[in-house]
Amino acid sequence: MNSVTRHNIFYLWLAQTISAAGDAVYHIGLMWLILDITGSSVATGLVAMSAYIPAMFFGLYAGVLVDKHKRMSLMILANISQAATVILIPVLIYLGHEQALLFGVLAFVRASFGTLFPPSLNAFIPEIVEEKHLLRVNSIISTSQQFAWFMGPALAGIMLNWISIDTLFMADAGSFIIAIIVLRFVKKPKLEQIKPEHHSTFKELVNGLRYVADHPFLGFLLVITIINNMFIMGPALVGMPILVKDVFSGGISDYALVESFMALGMLAGSLFVYLFGNRFSSGVLLLVGMVLDGLTYSMFYWVTNIHAAWIFIFLHGIGIPLITVSRTALIQKHSPNSYHGRMFSMVHLSVVGVTAISSALVGIIATVVEINVIFFWIGIGAALCGVIGWMHPKMRHH
Repeated sequence: MNSVTRHNIFYLWLAQTISAAGDAVYHIGLMWLILDITGSSVATGLVAMSAYIPAMFFGLYAGVLVDKHKRMSLMILANISQAATVILIPVLIYLGHEQALLFGVLAFVRASFGTLFPPSLNAFIPEIVEEKHLLRVNSIISTSQQFAWFMGPALAGIMLNWISIDTLFMADAGSFIIAIIVLRFVKKPKLEQIKPEHHSTFKELVNGLRYVADHPFLGFLLVITIINNMFIMGPALVGMPILVKDVFSGGISDYALVESFMALGMLAGSLFVYLFGNRFSSGVLLLVGMVLDGLTYSMFYWVTNIHAAWIFIFLHGIGIPLITVSRTALIQKHSPNSYHGRMFSMVHLSVVGVTAISSALVGIIATVVEINVIFFWIGIGAALCGVIGWMHPKMRHH
């Protein structure tokens, strides 16, 4: 990589780290705030759903916008809008309006603006990075979120010993503003650009869906992503705080530490991909990650204390970048840049949109089924996704 590329990757990484640290704090604060206000796993699941359901409504159209406009401008717009929205949470707390419904609406609005960022970033990377470097660069960029999710929850747990929870949301809003400043240091891409289409928004959306239909491998990748995330994401967001509070008798600091150990495992997984990823096909990395991701969640059926949870959540974290980094590289390599916005919006829909459904389901099921039993069965289902994917020959060789 040349010096300009390294410069751009550094500032993209730094901006992602700052905003993702704020996201980690936001996630910890929101889930615990709702659980503390209502004492209800159902309410917690519904609020979590409200934070992810916008991808189902706006995700695909966000991809069209990414392919029609400058990707960097959309990233900045997404950050500004999310900062303006999240700052309203501490305002409502200060005014005494601590209502789950209001927080759910704000989570929905914040996430609606957030649908622009992931496809913009993933489509922007191939503009500044040559194809042969994509897997390694994606692994580097992915560490920004993992490092943030390691430091953010730990910092949140420490801060909550001295400050109120509303201050955490103010920190999230501030992180977006700082990230915007850092993004301004990214230099104009030097690689050849592919001119976007200039049809109507609806026609471009249809063209993107048709492209997937004409390329069965990409369609299969999206389907297996949807199924895998249906199993994994609900327990990750809603199940874990319930597990910490009800099974381990822990508090928000304990929950924050569990999230930090998962992020530490993700950093280890990204390091593995960076050092050894080119020795395997991206498809193999993805499928192995799915199996590891699922089996480690099943182990929580037997976990009864917070210290054992740290070990298994660390192992669980290792599998996550094997999935996300390899999936990103597969799409970047097997679709033209002019379609990347739409392709990554479909991935975002497959992950975040399904997260909304999965979160609500886990919240409801947890009222009648013990949470550790839920972890066991969803872990088995997630691992089977990797086994089924292994039967697809193109997945093993791409």
